[in-house]
Amino acid sequence: MPNIYLRLPTSRCQFFRNRDPKHVLAKDEPLVFSVYSSEYFVMRSSLTNAGALSQEVNPQCFSHQQWRNMLNGRHPFGGNVLFTRDASEYLTYDEVQHLNGNKEYGKSENEDYLCIKLPSEIEVIDTVRAVTPTWNLDRSGVSKLLELLNNDFKRSVVEWALATFDFCTANGKIIARSKAAMLERYLMRYGIDPSSEEKDNLRRVVERWIKSEHKFFKAYSCLDMQYEDMSEHEHHIDEFQWSH
Repeated sequence: MPNIYLRLPTSRCQFFRNRDPKHVLAKDEPLVFSVYSSEYFVMRSSLTNAGALSQEVNPQCFSHQQWRNMLNGRHPFGGNVLFTRDASEYLTYDEVQHLNGNKEYGKSENEDYLCIKLPSEIEVIDTVRAVTPTWNLDRSGVSKLLELLNNDFKRSVVEWALATFDFCTANGKIIARSKAAMLERYLMRYGIDPSSEEKDNLRRVVERWIKSEHKFFKAYSCLDMQYEDMSEHEHHIDEFQWSH
């Protein structure tokens, strides 16, 4: 089945690859969305054959064929080999930029490409068409899918923070767990290795989203919160008394 390769911050890619703790996705293993999900709907409504797209590469999202060309050291549209590489190795962000002739990109950018499975077919004016490796999302579809994935990531951070509070105040006790420790546990759960700048950004996300009108938070189980930390203190209490 054809895939697309969507550019995201490395932390986002790590998050989606580690969502199922029982099955961590390899880099070249596609993320699969339910046919009932918003992401699947966006893909189905935004897919188009590469022939209908301009011959200008969108470095934010590559088709399966474009990615295969780059795996073999060629430009996304094919042509001569620009440099020899092992086609079995997943492309790095630097390699993608080089193969696209982008010499001015930020060397310090921490970006990666997430492999996502496309729908196998779409309906175009009452005609069912099979999706082939040359198909890709149009620019509007790329933008909408990026927004959904980024919001899903941010929402999960906030849900983790809310679940941590529930766990730390459950069963007649209070556990003194710092916000930094809460965030470190989240990063460990999803195999994320962020920069200090991104950690600060995630803390701001938690504060801002908790105060915002974003809804649809899911619940983590108390089991997710039970990593041991010798720096924490557990306080047993008999009752809460709230002041007015």
